[in-house]
Amino acid sequence: MMMNFDSLGIDRAKCERCGERVALVGIVTNVIMVIMKLIVGVTSGSKACLADGLHSTSNIVTAFAIIVSQKLTKKAKSESFPFGFGKVEFIAAGFTSLFIIGAAIMLITASIDHLMREPTAPPHLSAILAAIISILVNEMLFRYMRCVGTRLKSQTMMANAWANRADAFSSMAVIVGVLGSRLGFHHLDPICALVVVAIIIKVSISILIESIKSLMDSSVNHLYGEEITDIISNIEGVHGIADLKTRHIGQKIWAEVDIKVNADCTMEHGENIAAKVKSILLEQVNDLERVIVHLKPLEE
Repeated sequence: MMMNFDSLGIDRAKCERCGERVALVGIVTNVIMVIMKLIVGVTSGSKACLADGLHSTSNIVTAFAIIVSQKLTKKAKSESFPFGFGKVEFIAAGFTSLFIIGAAIMLITASIDHLMREPTAPPHLSAILAAIISILVNEMLFRYMRCVGTRLKSQTMMANAWANRADAFSSMAVIVGVLGSRLGFHHLDPICALVVVAIIIKVSISILIESIKSLMDSSVNHLYGEEITDIISNIEGVHGIADLKTRHIGQKIWAEVDIKVNADCTMEHGENIAAKVKSILLEQVNDLERVIVHLKPLEE
């Protein structure tokens, strides 16, 4: 069952403030990481560190995607878009995933090219220090962005969080590659990079699939169904649920529910029950933005 903010003792306003600055935090941090990795990669002679810097660049793009999606999803509904702009979240997350996959393919090309070349002098140990810093910073960013993305139901923030986690794995490959090269295993660096790229592509494809499913209005009953059912079951006049449909609209949820009422229930009484169901659901399920209630006669 999906827990709400109140049951977890979480201040929603605080989470929303975090959501407003999460993109800027990601951009500033990753710009610093890119500059550090490129400088260390050139001075230390570490190809893996240079590739890791390229990967960090993709995190900057994902952070910009968050800013764009946040601005668009806050736009008021219009005549052309009467249901709002919530699905921009999933479009941004999808394009972000495609960009990360593209960057991963570039890493594959660079790693294979490195494998085909003659061994060179091993990289300087400064590349390992840069990688350790990158791992610590990216892990903190991942936990921060995952927390905000989970609370606010933001696919784009989740995509950015996992991009930073993937960057931490890339930095681990730098450590293995540099140590391996200094121990005489000159091809260990590009091999580790290929393993990391496989992880990056797997995560990106998962995010892309989730974005496509949300754009196609896939059900989120597995997240909210039990909570909604429990609430409705305790409302007087309701004798069960005939059908429940839920879907994501950006960071919010829309629900359509068929409730069972007595067959001899008057129109006015039925409308009062439906209004009560809608009111209670909107009050108790924080993520719900819109609820449509249909009445079904209870079969004897």
